[in-house]
Amino acid sequence: MLKRQNILTITVIALIAVAMVVMELLVGSFPTDIFRFPINILCIALWLALLGIVYKQRTTSYVARFMLSSHAVWLSFALVAIVGIFLGLEREPSSDSWPVVAAILFILSHLVLITLRGWSNAQGVRWRFVLLHLGLILALGAGFWGAPDREQLRIAVDTKPSDEAYTMEGKMRLLDYTLRLEDYDVRYDDSGVPQHYEAIVDVDGRRESIRVNHPYNRSWQEKIYLINFGRSSSGDVYCILEIVREPWQWLSTAGIVMLIAGALGMFLRGPRRGVNDKTTCRP
Repeated sequence: MLKRQNILTITVIALIAVAMVVMELLVGSFPTDIFRFPINILCIALWLALLGIVYKQRTTSYVARFMLSSHAVWLSFALVAIVGIFLGLEREPSSDSWPVVAAILFILSHLVLITLRGWSNAQGVRWRFVLLHLGLILALGAGFWGAPDREQLRIAVDTKPSDEAYTMEGKMRLLDYTLRLEDYDVRYDDSGVPQHYEAIVDVDGRRESIRVNHPYNRSWQEKIYLINFGRSSSGDVYCILEIVREPWQWLSTAGIVMLIAGALGMFLRGPRRGVNDKTTCRP
C-alpha cells in the first residue's frame, strides 16, 4: 500500500512539473501583473484558508500527510536548489516562469504547514521555532507575493526638470516628483575604462549624490540608481537613472530579522538533555 502511494505521489509531482513546462511553452511567462494589489492580498487569504483546511485533515488526508512528511522536506530542499541554480544561470533573474512559481508556492505551503504543526509542544509555544520558520516564510513570501507590485522604471535626466519615466516594456509613467541633473563626475583610468560614476541630482528640490552601486533611498520602498551617462545630439550630458519601487520590502526585512532572531535564539539555547523537543516528520 505504501509503495503504491509513493508511486502515485511521484506520478502526480511529475505530471504537475510537465504541466508547468507546457504552460511555459504555450503561454510564456506567468502573468504576474494580474496579481497586483489588492488581488495578491485576496489570493494570500484564500491560500492560507486552504492550507488551514489541509492542516485540519492531517490525520485523514494523504495530501496533508505528504505535505507534513519527510518526503516533502527533501522535495522542498531539492526545489530550493533547482530554483537557485535556475535563477543563478539567468542573465536577468526573474521568478515569473510557471515552474518557478509552482516550486516557490509548494515550498511556502510546506513551510506554513510545518510551522502550524510545530507551533507548540508539551512545554508551550516554541517561540524560537516559530520565529525561525515564520521569518523564512515572510522573507520568501514577501518576494513571491510582492513581485507583482514591484516597479522598475528608467528615466533620462538632463539640466531640465523631468518626471517622465518608462517601464522596461516602454510604457510611460509620470512621477510624483521631478528630477534634474545639476552636476556629474566621471573618471577614467589610463585605458579609458570608467572608474567612478557620480551624478548630483536635484530630487524634487533636494540635492542628492547618486553613484553606481550607491543608490539614493528616497523612501523605505523606493531607491534611485545611477545606470549610465550619455550625450545628446546637441552635446548636452544626461544621465540614466533607474527607479525601483518595492512596497513589500519592509515585510521581507522583518522576515530576515525574525529569521536571524530565531536562529540566534536556538544557538544560545543550545541542546537540552532529557527533553524531547523534536517534531516527527513521518506522515
